[in-house]
Amino acid sequence: MPFFVVSCTDHEGTVEKRLAARPAHVERLQKLDDEGRLIVAGAMPKDPSNPQAGFYGSTIIVEFDSREALDAWLAEEPFLKEGVYSHIDVKPFNKAFPKG
Repeated sequence: MPFFVVSCTDHEGTVEKRLAARPAHVERLQKLDDEGRLIVAGAMPKDPSNPQAGFYGSTIIVEFDSREALDAWLAEEPFLKEGVYSHIDVKPFNKAFPKG
């Protein structure tokens, strides 16, 4: 299965929406992790010690059968549906490390 880097950019002023939608967002990522398809996921905070300062966005590296399957999964992303993300960029990824 191919890997993809998903870079998500937040709209300005959406920290409250982000925090409200976070449980549903994390639940979906947990399912991917349980299936062994999540390589890494995390937010890019403007100030790591203060979540209320907002976020630049998020980055995930995932494994999906195809770009179309990933796009279908992204269409249901809570942060996108709730207007947190302004843009999502997807690029193919060749995983070299860690091995296994």
